[in-house]
This record gives sequence, structure tokens and C-alpha cells, in this order.
Amino acid sequence: MNQETWSKSLLATYNALPLVVKCIDKSNMQMALGSFSYEGNVLDLMNKMLANNARKEALINAKVIVDNTLKALKPKHRLVLEMRYLKRKSFEKIAEELNICLRSVFRWHELALKQFSCIRTMKGYDDEWMSKYYSNDPVFVRCFRYCADRDEKEKESMQKQEPQKKLNIAVALSATANSRQSVVTTV
Repeated sequence: MNQETWSKSLLATYNALPLVVKCIDKSNMQMALGSFSYEGNVLDLMNKMLANNARKEALINAKVIVDNTLKALKPKHRLVLEMRYLKRKSFEKIAEELNICLRSVFRWHELALKQFSCIRTMKGYDDEWMSKYYSNDPVFVRCFRYCADRDEKEKESMQKQEPQKKLNIAVALSATANSRQSVVTTV
């Protein structure tokens, strides 16, 4: 699995994690209160609650991983990631608010993701670790798939644009050569 896709997944799920944790707590409370009238195996109920608590712990750890990794980033990189993923702002809005060109936002975002992924890995949260703890969690699975699909679509779009860019460059070079020839013949 791609390092940057895991990083995007962590960042994209960040805001939802407290809500999911609250839902887990509510579910555990309902199971505990319902256990007095529960007619099934109480050990099964207890195992479900323990599994919920393990999931809750993993989700809280994900939030801590993001917080600690963001703190280690360069300020401008942290700002771009926070605006993009935590505040859900578009690249255009980020450029406007930071008073920089859109291309700079894309560059900063790309560098920030690479730096985020590198720091996350250096802290011990590499792809293998992430897969172990989050590859079965529904929130992360859905987000990871979304990020991976989006990355794939962006790559396909870039590959489709590449031949057009080459054609545009060839046309521009040809036009430049033609204008130079006309200047030479008129002089």
C-alpha cells in the first residue's frame, strides 16, 4: 500500500474520529445496559465490548499520530495540510487565503504529504503497521479506497494530458523556429 495514501487516509479521517469514538462508547453503554436482559451468551457480549474498546483505542491512536506528525512538519507544510484535510478547504481557497499562486499550493501540498509520510514512518508507523491496525477498520478502509481511487484518476488524467503538453511544446517550438527563420530572411 502506498505511504502517501495511508497519510491522506489518516488526515482525511481525522475530523471523523471523535464522532466514531463517541458512537463506540454509546454502543458499549447500550450493550452494558442491555446485558441485564440479554438472553445470549454473556461472554459473546463481553467480547464485542472488548473488540469495540480495541477499535476505540486504535482510533484514538490515529488521532495522536496525526497530531504528533503535524507538529513535526515545517510550518507552511503543516498549514497546507491542516487547511486541506482538517478544515476541508479547496486548493483554490488555500491559495487565496495564503496569498500565493495555486501552483505553489500544489507544490507545498505534495512536499507536505511526502514529509508527513516520512515522519510518520520514522516514528514507527509505516505501511505495515498501518495495515495491521487499520486495514480492517471500516472508516479507514473506505477512506483508503477513496484516496487510492482518486490518486489513480489523477494519474490517468495526467497521462492523458502529457501527450497534449508535448504537442503544445512541439507547436510552440515550431512557431518559434518559423519566426526566427522569417526574421533571418527579412534581415
